[in-house]
Amino acid sequence: MLSRQFECGACGWWTLAGEVEIARRLRTLGLLRRASDPPTEMVLELLATYGPKLPCDRCQATSLTIREGDEGDRGDWHTAVVCELCREPIPAERLEALPDARRCVTCQAAADRGQSFVEPDYCPKCGSLLELRVSGGGGTTRYKLFCTGSPSCRL
Repeated sequence: MLSRQFECGACGWWTLAGEVEIARRLRTLGLLRRASDPPTEMVLELLATYGPKLPCDRCQATSLTIREGDEGDRGDWHTAVVCELCREPIPAERLEALPDARRCVTCQAAADRGQSFVEPDYCPKCGSLLELRVSGGGGTTRYKLFCTGSPSCRL
């Protein structure tokens, strides 16, 4: 299983991230927007190139050190997997029963009931989430994607 450890030299924050979490972080930079399940090689190549541009979750510094995830003396954090939909940790019991699980019980149950989840779109300029809104103007109702980031970002 692919995992990388992210460490911030500025504030000491650290985390371990699996492949899905790494792809989510790269999407904040506007990468992998169209690849819902990108190949591992692509994720690793993009991480090597754009990893230093990823911000720290605590202080937003962009000086993260990225290395292969290992257990070391920090416990068994490398086994933590987050749900690809709600971003909450998947319980260890579920992962023991279904090692390849990518969704928590709640999200998987909703998907089994036929409720669809749409992968969010990200702004190609700033990486913020895009929001579907009614476009101004008269006549036929039209919808357009608007950036939820800074007001100066015009998409």
